[in-house]
Amino acid sequence: MSAQKAIYMNEFNVRMGKATYLPMVSGILRAYAETSERVRANYRFKPFLFCIDRFENLIAQYDEEPAMATFSICMWNEQLSLQLAREVKARWPNCLIVFGGSQCPHDSKAYLAEHAFIDVAVRAEGEEAFYGICERFIDSRDFSGVPNVTFRHPISGETIENSEKSDFERDLDSYPSPYTTGVFDYMFAAHPEYDFQAIIETNRGCPFLCTFCYWGRGGTTRRYRYHSLERVHAEVDWVARSGIRYLFNADSNFGMHKRDGQIVDMLIESKKKYNYPEKFRTCWGKNTDDKIFMLAAKLHKYDMEKGITLARQSNSKPVLANIKRGNIKLSSYAALQRRFNDLDVPVYTEMILGLPGESYDTWREGIEQILQSGLKNQLFVYQCEVYPNTEMGDPDYQRRFGIETLRTELREIHGSIRDKGWVTEYQDIIVASQSMSNDDWRRMTKLATMTMLLHSMKLGFYVLGWLSERFDLPHIGLIEFISEAHLRLHDTPILRDELASLERYLDDMMAGAGRGCVLPGYLDIYWDIEEALFIRIAEKLDAFFGEFESVVRQYLDSENVSYDDREVSEVMRYQRLRIPSATSDDARTEQFAFNVPEYFDRLFSTDTIPLVRERQRLAAQPIDYKGDKGRFVRETILWGRKSGTLIVKCAWSSLDRADSSSEIVEAQRAERAKVILANWPSASLANAAP
Repeated sequence: MSAQKAIYMNEFNVRMGKATYLPMVSGILRAYAETSERVRANYRFKPFLFCIDRFENLIAQYDEEPAMATFSICMWNEQLSLQLAREVKARWPNCLIVFGGSQCPHDSKAYLAEHAFIDVAVRAEGEEAFYGICERFIDSRDFSGVPNVTFRHPISGETIENSEKSDFERDLDSYPSPYTTGVFDYMFAAHPEYDFQAIIETNRGCPFLCTFCYWGRGGTTRRYRYHSLERVHAEVDWVARSGIRYLFNADSNFGMHKRDGQIVDMLIESKKKYNYPEKFRTCWGKNTDDKIFMLAAKLHKYDMEKGITLARQSNSKPVLANIKRGNIKLSSYAALQRRFNDLDVPVYTEMILGLPGESYDTWREGIEQILQSGLKNQLFVYQCEVYPNTEMGDPDYQRRFGIETLRTELREIHGSIRDKGWVTEYQDIIVASQSMSNDDWRRMTKLATMTMLLHSMKLGFYVLGWLSERFDLPHIGLIEFISEAHLRLHDTPILRDELASLERYLDDMMAGAGRGCVLPGYLDIYWDIEEALFIRIAEKLDAFFGEFESVVRQYLDSENVSYDDREVSEVMRYQRLRIPSATSDDARTEQFAFNVPEYFDRLFSTDTIPLVRERQRLAAQPIDYKGDKGRFVRETILWGRKSGTLIVKCAWSSLDRADSSSEIVEAQRAERAKVILANWPSASLANAAP
């Protein structure tokens, strides 16, 4: 054993409280390398270094001289990996330092020139490269001919980029599973302080060429390759028997393949048998169709999916052309949206702010189109991040569109607040382009933030729907009225202060601060800006809604709209009743002169009704959090935002029609869902085909 060379594998994953991911990349590299008898005879793999920590704690885990140290780098661990690798090389000059991962530039000669302590860089898929490095390193530091590798020649010192590539014809099952081969088994007993999460992949490849995405240009081909269903089943079974609650699927377009229905069945059967995994998160196919609709509905039925993504990124055709992306027709998108709403399947849409060709006007129009389509759950807006190995990261592409980027401190949303002793990491975001000045970027960010605050965080969700349906006013109208500060700010001190805090947030971002917000007393994690605004406002809901009603009236007056005072008051009262609070909230039953409860219950479905004078009773059933702020934000935002459970549950009944109540409507919806799911064919494992 003493003659074996020690290999340390470093893959530092984000901490989310007690949760962190198993180091899947390092695990699969090791599992494949160990299929070589020579590798097994000549190397000893040390325990994985798998979680972000203080530098001194990590270097202390190097308890013997390393022959090789590998680093799988992503945005959240690159600087830490560089600092640790530099120190390892300083202490043990003969140690072979190997870098790979999505953050490692594929054209890595300049990267090796900048970081003289790195000996080898691996581009794209790493299994065959790592296998070849391990085999060759037994006798030599010359890695000529090893696929996907750039290295320093041991004699000349010249940086050599091998032209050889991995064999993309290779059966993916030839790479053993790190789960079923037992590579991770020791970690549960060795690290009881962590709740481990797992990542699986059932295929590799992506047919799309999105310029902002690593899949579009990076580590895979456009042609799909598949793990066998037997392999997938074995990994799901291992995850379940290991008691892992959260499983992330790394496929590029889940639901696009016929066999994905069988994988969903595997997951459901596993949860029935073991109660695990509790949740399954995946990247759904880009062009959502009936097949994806059915799979998402099945997962939702068994409470396995937080929500289904109907990603848009942008609604502007020129922007979509610039980023080489296509969207399904907005009419088809809206129809799917309503169908998901009918089944009560939570849907969220993603948009990216700052894509090349986007302007304030196209951005404003795009948001309105999304809200007008009937989006009931969430709109998530992300700043446009620029990554290595993407077309958007190419200097020529950036010059073509006049892209200006800003390097900001990385603060992972919902990740643990970074220890002051941790190495700072960074992300690059677009803050200006030919079509978007920096002032436009600020306006677009304010508009997006207020959209998410009022629509996604639900503070004005019902009001926005009512303004659109009753008065044919754009959803974005009220949002822009607030974000552009057209309201009388002296009448609205809460909104005034939060708008000022948003301006400070943008000033800090332009100075290099990260996205995440810290709120003392509300868990030790980073919050998105719209979540931070919501959390602060939720401490004073009654006062806020007093202001909000004044704002709505100001807006209606500015649009010269005639309205019924009592109708406005009842809509606002209903909106307030649906918003949870951390302080004690007793169950309340209130009566309405208009059919406001039923109207809003049906507003986002395929069976809408008009708002009329009809007496109805609403029973609000809020959860009493008893002032527990941590529980409040955990259940409403962390667990409830994507799953559609942020708002207060309620039941309604008509006082004028005995046969009209929320129970009857729910029963009708459940019957429709039952019929739809019953008609969905479930293929057997035996006749699977990609």
